[in-house]
Amino acid sequence: MQSQIMQSEPIETIAINLTDAGYSGLFLSGRHNLSDSIWQKGENRIYLEQIVQSSNYSDLTRLLASEILYEKVSHYPPEEWEDNLAYVYAQALAITGSETGDFQILGNQWGFMYHTDKQGVKDYGTLGTHLVNTGKKAIPYLTKLLDNSEIIFYEGSQEATLGNSLRYRVKDAAAFYIGKIAGIPVKFYEQNADRDAEIERLKETLKKNNWHE
Repeated sequence: MQSQIMQSEPIETIAINLTDAGYSGLFLSGRHNLSDSIWQKGENRIYLEQIVQSSNYSDLTRLLASEILYEKVSHYPPEEWEDNLAYVYAQALAITGSETGDFQILGNQWGFMYHTDKQGVKDYGTLGTHLVNTGKKAIPYLTKLLDNSEIIFYEGSQEATLGNSLRYRVKDAAAFYIGKIAGIPVKFYEQNADRDAEIERLKETLKKNNWHE
């Protein structure tokens, strides 16, 4: 990817540059991250907003555009975008799965969830925080992930050791965030069979409250 992007570049080129940079290139490369190059001091804001709102772009591209807007725009997002962003951030969790997402999004962006929650620490990570901010509109989208057994991977040194030892699956994370949004206690277990039984209990609770639709 070119290190600099011309001002007010056409939307299709911006979308390509977002995907080429990926989450790591945009936000995790220190002083040399690429989000500033795409943002162009706000010149490309309108294009980023259009990408977030359009189903013509991939879920990853829409997520990355939204994350730049979160970083650069105070009072983002508009309240009327909640349903749109609920979908985008739920899909971000789906593509965190090892098979679907090809490691484009890692568990680090979702925090340690149950592990830190047990210690009384709220650790949703950047993406988890933005997901929770969309409120109950996210529940139907997250409910669709409660059968997704793909593994979530963490990177780094201590983060990877801890995160990967927890063996989180996408559906474990979906259940965690549904619980936080809906105010439903969700217990975490070491064994997958016990986790799955807890997820089935959560599904029944959601059906009773019509939150699955």
